[in-house]
Amino acid sequence: MQNHLPDPDPGATVQSAAARGVHGIAMSPRPGPIRTNGVGRKPRACVACKQLKMRCEVPEGSTKCSRCRKRGLQCELGRSVATYSIPPADYGQKIDTMCKAIGQLQQTVDRLLQQNNLSSGDARREASPISSSPASAASNQVHTQRSLDFTRMAMTRDNSPEPPHQSEPTHTSVVVTEPMGSLYELTRLRNLRSNQSKLARRTGELEAGNDFISRGLLDNAEAEELFDYFLKSLNQYLWIGLEELHPTLDSVRKSSSLLTATIMTVTALHRPTSVATFDNCYTEFLASVSSSMFDRYHSVDDVRGLCIAAFWLSDVSWKLCGHAIRIATELSIHQSFFRALDGDREHFLRARLWYMLYVCDHHFSIAYGRPPTISESVQIREHERFLQIPLAGPLDMRILSQVSLFQILTRVHERFAEQRLPHQPGHGLLSESSFPDLRQFNLEIDQWRIHWQVRQVHNAYIGAFPPMGNVLYSYFAKLQINAFAVRGINTNHGSLSTERKEFANIAVSAATSILTYILDEPDLRRCLVGTPLYVHTMIAFASVFLMKMGPRGRAIGVQLDMEFVWSLIARMVHLLQSSVTSDRHLLYYIAAGLDKMLTRLKETTTATASNDPHMSHYDQSSTNQAFELNEGPSYRADWQQYLPPIHDNALLDQNLINANHICEAFGSESAGGVYNLLANQFSHLDGMNF
Repeated sequence: MQNHLPDPDPGATVQSAAARGVHGIAMSPRPGPIRTNGVGRKPRACVACKQLKMRCEVPEGSTKCSRCRKRGLQCELGRSVATYSIPPADYGQKIDTMCKAIGQLQQTVDRLLQQNNLSSGDARREASPISSSPASAASNQVHTQRSLDFTRMAMTRDNSPEPPHQSEPTHTSVVVTEPMGSLYELTRLRNLRSNQSKLARRTGELEAGNDFISRGLLDNAEAEELFDYFLKSLNQYLWIGLEELHPTLDSVRKSSSLLTATIMTVTALHRPTSVATFDNCYTEFLASVSSSMFDRYHSVDDVRGLCIAAFWLSDVSWKLCGHAIRIATELSIHQSFFRALDGDREHFLRARLWYMLYVCDHHFSIAYGRPPTISESVQIREHERFLQIPLAGPLDMRILSQVSLFQILTRVHERFAEQRLPHQPGHGLLSESSFPDLRQFNLEIDQWRIHWQVRQVHNAYIGAFPPMGNVLYSYFAKLQINAFAVRGINTNHGSLSTERKEFANIAVSAATSILTYILDEPDLRRCLVGTPLYVHTMIAFASVFLMKMGPRGRAIGVQLDMEFVWSLIARMVHLLQSSVTSDRHLLYYIAAGLDKMLTRLKETTTATASNDPHMSHYDQSSTNQAFELNEGPSYRADWQQYLPPIHDNALLDQNLINANHICEAFGSESAGGVYNLLANQFSHLDGMNF
């Protein structure tokens, strides 16, 4: 046949504008301009081998390739300029005709697909050739391919069969769906359908060989070590019960890549020898979370992973909690309670996860002063019924004790934590008429402690932390509740009323008890690093509260031994510094911030004492002694006698600890979460320069 297309050699490739085709189809595998002269690049194969598409190998010192030498053929390694003939004039027209034909064929296929409720885009994706690259190279492109899936709005119709009650109206019952369900009935758009029954994940992610561990970002032996550490330590603090679901790392990797990344990240955070590992895992974790934001399908373990991360990763905790709750409601986890009451194990575990989400949500909503996302549903109000299920155990007793506590604290904040306008000290002053409610909430906390502490049992891995944790959380609650009594108080107005002073003293006592209880109990000291963010936040809150109340105590009639406070906080700083060796952990920044504030308070108080005639006889040696870290009793002089009179309140004028000082101590980028939490906790104490 004389009239043929030229050889698609790289030096003679032809591609017109139409050669890119309809729908972006490229007709030439090697696009380039039409060559009318020139020899192009040097050929790598002789003419004979190239025609047969054979491998052309020229032995060293020979002028012929192996094939031509064996067959006695003439081996031509080059071509003359004449070989690159000019294509015929109608070459471009033929290409355009071919593109039009392909376009018409594509339109016909699209019409056929549309008649069968299929998407042409989906069909093209399914029909795309499988890459011949190695599995490791394909796994490196997981996140890239995942992100590309969300660059276009997928307005595609669902090809799943119509449910009988939707496609065929019945005369025996009336089916009423939610508004979005009706919209889906009309449009059949896939992106409108609820995915409550869709627990399947993307095909590639169900295989353990397609995650960041298999890609070499984390050594498999180290991953096994981190997982074992998580099961025996962090898993025990957070009522997760992961050993009931995934006793091995392979099980987790096959279930959810997000849960895998979470476990590796939070465990590396708590191991001082895994700083570099934490950085790698944290990057992978953020990539997984980012892609999950627009994923259509999720699993229950994805929710579990987000919730676990929210309890420990301070910089993203609030965002992760909200994301986990949204996915959980899509999967109808909030509706598993009644199925769990019937003894369904899968729904029992899902209902337990919803309780865990409730606690996580209220940990941060109350700490940040923001409204919670999860409401008081039947599952929350009737949580005692959950304990009657035969599957329930000590783990569920611990979770539900938290649920019960935060039910009380939620009502406290709804009652007292109203919005206040900025720069209006005293606007949120708690009136005397609110004191009966405040007293009732204190009584409820006492009853909560009595009811739940006896129901907690020792744990094989964390010792007496479960019952001791209940006591510690009761101190947290007492501090948060009674701190409202000094909200908006102006220290220039003199002593407080007897009843208000009582609540202020309860707050001071609770803050002191938090620090002394942790310092004096070995099990609490050992568990300090692994506990969730809420515990660390309340330690910081109690410490700063005492430092703020100390120099103002006498002005409002609250008795507080300053030297004891200094010694207590200094011991806590020492404990934190000796417990945490990683600069990625939140406690590292809490210790540094408290140390800065304590040093500033000591320097300012000493300077004021030396310049003020009322404090001229202040013993400087006692100041130094107060900062010694000893387990025995510290020197406790009657600090109140050295304070100046109320009408000449020099210490208060110095404004020892204000918002700027908190910002200096905790306002760095790495400790920004601590500052935000403390700023919200102290925002209602404006009148006392809190």
